[in-house]
Amino acid sequence: MLVYMKDYQDPKARLKGARVLIVEDDSDYAEWIELALLGLGVSHIAKATDGETALRLTESDPEFDLIICDWVMPNMDGLDFLKRYREKVSTSMFLVLTAKSGLEDAFEITQAGATSFLVKPLSVDQLQSEVASMLH
Repeated sequence: MLVYMKDYQDPKARLKGARVLIVEDDSDYAEWIELALLGLGVSHIAKATDGETALRLTESDPEFDLIICDWVMPNMDGLDFLKRYREKVSTSMFLVLTAKSGLEDAFEITQAGATSFLVKPLSVDQLQSEVASMLH
């Protein structure tokens, strides 16, 4: 198959316009996620430190393409945030990051409306691969 340069679209260009919300209480980990997203070309990134803050943020700006959310956080955990967010918005991709790895945990998070989940610890390559596949 012959591909002409005018038909080529850089994969990073497609991700540049994506709107991503990071919900993570560990500021170092949130920064690590942000750097991984920037490495993919994502330029519109918002952050919240817990589910309550994220819920308030999404009430004023609900249309994120992807939400990357920790499960265990103070105030409102990721599962409760996911359930409340899904009551209003069903179109955003939702990626849960968790140290929980049991089958019942996986079932619970997918039943609540998560698009996908990754078990911590994870590599930059794992995160970038999952984000790229979710946003394409």
